[in-house]
Amino acid sequence: MRSSLLFYYVFVWPFHQNTRECSPVQMSGDIGVSAFPEGESIFSWIGTIEGAKGTVYEGLSYKLSLRFPLEYPFKPPQVKFETLCFHPNVDQFGNICLDILQDKWSSAYDCRTILLSIQSLLGEPNLESPFNSCAAALWNNKEDYRKMVHKQSFAGELFEE
Repeated sequence: MRSSLLFYYVFVWPFHQNTRECSPVQMSGDIGVSAFPEGESIFSWIGTIEGAKGTVYEGLSYKLSLRFPLEYPFKPPQVKFETLCFHPNVDQFGNICLDILQDKWSSAYDCRTILLSIQSLLGEPNLESPFNSCAAALWNNKEDYRKMVHKQSFAGELFEE
């Protein structure tokens, strides 16, 4: 009995969770966020976030990768920006400093929740926990900050590790 439960939670449950949430992210009607499984793997997704209206990110689009662990939904996915994003809570490799992706994770969160939280973070960074100190220092000078965001965005470069 124990081994069949283990099999269910390791192999079947994550598949069920990812399959279940695929439709809401694609068809929920949320403006500016989408996510789809990448290729054949249900554990690897590609997400897109549009910059929210009224922010310096308005009109910009960002590609993200979402990698789900076997323990999902009990452990968070690894989420990173795949396109350059100048932001106080995003490092030079696209890693994101966001509490719900670390110590505030809940199994109730899904792709939609994650992407909407990151979209919200773009316009409202946590300046007390910056990954990018240059972006954090520039945040209060909106004009210079906007120039840097657009400069990096239009460079079209992908992150390289």
